[in-house]
Amino acid sequence: LLCIVYIMNIKYSEIFYSFQGEAELAGKPSVWLRFFGCNLECNGFGQDNPADESSWELPFKDADLSLIKTVEELPVFSKGCDSSYSWSNRYKHLCPSESVEEVCDKIEAQLPNGRFVQDEHSPGATDTMLCFTGGEPMLRQKHMQAIVEEFIKRGNCPKTVTVETNGTKPITGAFKDWLSLITYELDMRWHWAISPKLLHTAGEKDAVIPDVIVGYADACSRVTTILKFVCNGSDASWNEIDEALKNTSLEFADISDVVSFPDVWIMPVGATKEQQESVVDIVMETMRRGYKVATRNHAYVFGNQIGT
Repeated sequence: LLCIVYIMNIKYSEIFYSFQGEAELAGKPSVWLRFFGCNLECNGFGQDNPADESSWELPFKDADLSLIKTVEELPVFSKGCDSSYSWSNRYKHLCPSESVEEVCDKIEAQLPNGRFVQDEHSPGATDTMLCFTGGEPMLRQKHMQAIVEEFIKRGNCPKTVTVETNGTKPITGAFKDWLSLITYELDMRWHWAISPKLLHTAGEKDAVIPDVIVGYADACSRVTTILKFVCNGSDASWNEIDEALKNTSLEFADISDVVSFPDVWIMPVGATKEQQESVVDIVMETMRRGYKVATRNHAYVFGNQIGT
C-alpha cells in the first residue's frame, strides 16, 4: 500500500483507553479519539420535553471554567449533549490541535505494549479497536484516513476500526475508494455505528438521512453497519423510531440484493450512571419489538467520568 504523508493538524477533545460500552462490539478494548466539531448540538437529550426548546436546561452553557485546565476535569452533563465539550466554542481552548504524528503517538501511548494487536497465539487474545467519535467524525474523513495511513507506515495498524457517527454527513468518493482498498489489503473490519438523532430524544429536526446511511453501508464489502437509536420511552420517541426505520428501509430496498439492512439497537436515554439505572420499561419494550438492547455499560463501570 502507498502511504501518503499528510501535513495537517487535528483538533480533538480527548484520547483515552476504555472498552466499547454500547451495542454490537460491547466489551472490546478500544482507544478512542474524540474529534472536536459537530454539525448537530442535540440539546434535547435528557430534557423533560426534548421537542420544546424553550424548556431546555443546558448546564454546559453555565459551567464554571475558571479552574478547569483540561477536558477530563469537566463533569458529565446530565442534560443536553453529554459531549458538548467536543463541539461548543466555550470549550475549544481546552482541546489540542496537533499533527497526525503527535496524535498517533498519543494513541499508541494508550495501547497495551503500544500495539493494536497483541500476541495472537495467546488463548482468547483480542485486538484493541480504534474508535473515531466526536463531535462528528464524518466531518473529518481526511483526518481519519491520515491517522490510519500513519499507523500503516508504523507497522501498527488496527484490525478493527469503529466510527461513531450521527449519519448525516455523506461519505466522499475519495474516502469510499480508500476504504475499499484499505480494508481489502489489510483484512480490516470497518464498523459504522450510526446513531441518528431524533426530535423527541435529541431535539434535532430532519436529522435522519436514509441515503447517507445507505452510502455508509454500501461503501465496500468489508464494512459492517448498525443503527443505534436513543429512546426515552415516550410514544413520540417510539413513533419517530418507527418512521425513521420505515424511511431508511425504503432506501435500502434498491440494494437489498447486495447489502443487508443493519441491525437495530435501542439505547435508553441517559448520560449518567443514575439515569441508566431506571431503564427497565424501555429495555422490555425494545425486546418486545424485536430490536437489540444497547445499554451504556461504561457508565456502570466507571460512573460519571469523561474519558471512559
